[in-house]
Amino acid sequence: MIRSAIRRTLCTILVAALLPGAASAQGSLKGNRDLARMIARGVAEVLQKHFYDPQMKGVDWKKALADAESKINATDRVGEMYGAIDEMVLQLDDSHTRFIPPEQTRQPKFGFQLKPFGNATRIYKIQETGPAAQAGLKLGDTIVGIDGVPADRKHYFHTLIYYRFIQPEEVMVVDVLVDGIPKRLTLQAELPTRLAAVEAGDHAYFLDRVREAEILSKETPFQSERYGDVGYVRIPSFETDRAERALWKVKDARALVVDLRGNLGGSTEVLERFAGYFHKDNTEIMKAAFRGKSESVIAKPHTPSFWDVPLVVLVDSESASASEIFARHIQLTGRGMVIGDKTMGAVSVAQYFPQTIGINPFVPYGVETTVARAIFPDNQDLEKVGVTPDKMCIPSAYALAQKKDPCLDMAMTTLKEKLNPPAAAQK
Repeated sequence: MIRSAIRRTLCTILVAALLPGAASAQGSLKGNRDLARMIARGVAEVLQKHFYDPQMKGVDWKKALADAESKINATDRVGEMYGAIDEMVLQLDDSHTRFIPPEQTRQPKFGFQLKPFGNATRIYKIQETGPAAQAGLKLGDTIVGIDGVPADRKHYFHTLIYYRFIQPEEVMVVDVLVDGIPKRLTLQAELPTRLAAVEAGDHAYFLDRVREAEILSKETPFQSERYGDVGYVRIPSFETDRAERALWKVKDARALVVDLRGNLGGSTEVLERFAGYFHKDNTEIMKAAFRGKSESVIAKPHTPSFWDVPLVVLVDSESASASEIFARHIQLTGRGMVIGDKTMGAVSVAQYFPQTIGINPFVPYGVETTVARAIFPDNQDLEKVGVTPDKMCIPSAYALAQKKDPCLDMAMTTLKEKLNPPAAAQK
């Protein structure tokens, strides 16, 4: 059934934690190459079978696989072998299609988080005694490059993935602007003992590892607060029913802020249910266009209802997939206002395919791929486009350094004005 199929898919920029089992092979050169070639063929087969476009977006897939195998044969480094597979997958240029390699023994930590703020990529969290801070980086610093790769919206996230999982490196060279002056810094990573393998399906933890959030943030991921008549909920992912429970805690609020900044996505089912709290009737969110079929994603009303409550949705450059879909849905239905930065533009329905090679021991790896396009009621496809907020709000370097939140302030002011309009506006 189509309905059961979409329940298995995910609207998230990255899915897939690593499966339990053996780490990547660190044996003979021949053994490593044989393993990498088998993984490359497995990845190619999964994508050929499940990628939403059976024409593979015009990529000569047989040649792409042959080129990957040639590069594997030409190197003696495991990371470069996995890099060849990664390059093959990147040819599809799809936000939700990626290779998740076997877990390697090195897990470098550099002690900072960065993301785009408008056209600049800045550090917004930093470990006080970590490698980044020791090298001289600070909150609000603008990073313009990582090992020669531009740290812009198009490249920065994959660069982090590459450093964490594809070809882990103990040294990171960053180009930073200090008071407007370019400077190059070398970061020597911490190499903590590798954690136990993460259970399959713990997507949020995997994403935290990509951004090093698990070592930098001690705050509660899901938050519910009251500021007088205005409720505030922070929804870091649409992975569990905690998103709904956050709403229940502010059920009596007369206005509401839904903070989706840094929310990289989640499941279609959670998105449907969450959106249902903001409507009094069944409302289409989007259509998921699979190979040869499509299915509507519907928000069905739930209680406690917020359908008539003034609403602001906060987004930023790391609001992706399900969070982008929700933000655009709120715009299209006129249910509220979207404030913040332009979103990531990673909007599709994806599925994760765990794979293994061998039996005992076995080597786990994974493939995530787009299985359906997300088409909105106005026939827009936001992949590579993103959601443009109704009101732009981009924190400055100074605001980040001072740990201020001007966008939340703007949201609060907007809602308070709706609840208590100026006397002139009431005439």
